[in-house]
Amino acid sequence: MSRLLWTLPALAAVTLLTSGVEAQNNEERAVIAAAQAVFDAMEALDPEAFRNAMVPDGFLMAVRSETTRRTTRDDFAANIERQTRPMIERMWDPEVRIDGPVATVWAPYDFYSATEFSHCGTDAFQLAKTADGWKVAMISYTSHAPPTCSMHPDGPPR
Repeated sequence: MSRLLWTLPALAAVTLLTSGVEAQNNEERAVIAAAQAVFDAMEALDPEAFRNAMVPDGFLMAVRSETTRRTTRDDFAANIERQTRPMIERMWDPEVRIDGPVATVWAPYDFYSATEFSHCGTDAFQLAKTADGWKVAMISYTSHAPPTCSMHPDGPPR
């Protein structure tokens, strides 16, 4: 009987801890999926999907050693519309941080125009949880040529 008195609270504690971790993992997956939606829209050359992945006043910030360049969501969507070859950007090993309605995804990436390598670097996504789910508010990124940054561990896109 005394063993049962110890076992039940221990099982309840494990269940509560496990459900909290599972909820956190589900939220992290949703944040990563929201960031991935940007890449999917770029590869599909779908400016509307790109706009839908971001908040209306979202923007991208290219950060280089001496300069920065800011591009609005709508200007980048117009750039997608002008492309004739898929824009393939792949991230890996994303690090996710969430605090209520704000999240960050930090990940290395590589970028190809169709199958032609262009550059690689680090993406830093800032996301906001909206009534429609997670949306990208800002993407800041570096842009380098190897060996300054790493290529995707799976090799070139197929």
